[in-house]
Amino acid sequence: MTLHQLKVFSKVAKLRSFTLAAQSLDVSQPSISFVIQSLGRELGAKLFEKLGNKIHLTGAGEKLFHHAEEILAKVERIKEEINEIKGLKNGRLVVGGSSIASASFLPRAVQDFKKKYPGVEVIFKVQGSHVLEKKLSDGEIDLAIITGAPTSPLLVGEPYRKEKLVAFAPANHPLAKKRSVSLKLIAKEPLIAHEKGTPIRDILDERFAEKGLSLVPVLEMDYFGNARDVFKNAVADGIGISFLSECHVAGDVEAGRVKVLNIPELKLQRTMYITVHKNRRNLPLVRTFIDYLRRHKGAW
Repeated sequence: MTLHQLKVFSKVAKLRSFTLAAQSLDVSQPSISFVIQSLGRELGAKLFEKLGNKIHLTGAGEKLFHHAEEILAKVERIKEEINEIKGLKNGRLVVGGSSIASASFLPRAVQDFKKKYPGVEVIFKVQGSHVLEKKLSDGEIDLAIITGAPTSPLLVGEPYRKEKLVAFAPANHPLAKKRSVSLKLIAKEPLIAHEKGTPIRDILDERFAEKGLSLVPVLEMDYFGNARDVFKNAVADGIGISFLSECHVAGDVEAGRVKVLNIPELKLQRTMYITVHKNRRNLPLVRTFIDYLRRHKGAW
């Protein structure tokens, strides 16, 4: 049994697909099948079974997957510890960031870290928090800054920074001239909101309800990809008032396109968490980067 076999097996087990595993590992599907068949013959057990159009782990496969994950994680720890002995002169760290972390401090933090440890290759990925949680659970990234506490039992999160959720209006809107605005007054305005069930919408619905108000948007949008640009453009065009994290509207405020409204009753914050897989939190490079983020918390 080799590490290569375990790596291939683990990838197939996670993706539940020989085809997707082949694409992920950049090899042919027949080579994936050959490795799995060879591993099964060596162990004298069937590792996968096909139910309908999908493959599933057998009992033996589940047992092997558990041990394979532990072995592969241990190998990564060994590599990292060797790099630590060498003074972090080389190594590879994959860091993920949610849209809020990536729009505020994380790119600068990653860049500064790379300057301090020029031999370390740092890969930076920007994706939604739920996607990053999945990639952390699957071992595809080493660490991520996500919005909200992690939900997977495989992950551990440490509260790191807070980001304000703000209401913003067109720069020439009458309410933009007021020193403060009541939430009751905001509720009477045309509102552009995220669809129900999204984190921002849930937070806003709860706060409006606390004040005996209802959030009834004139325009409700799915929060996909770069949807925040759609929200900002809609507000700048005078369609209504909307809500986003402060870091996402800072550039538009500076450019004079929109203005953040002072709503004392709103005052909502979202917490970003440094999140890692339980099996990777003690890897030297991961520890070093987390320590770096803690020490320089107010620098970015």
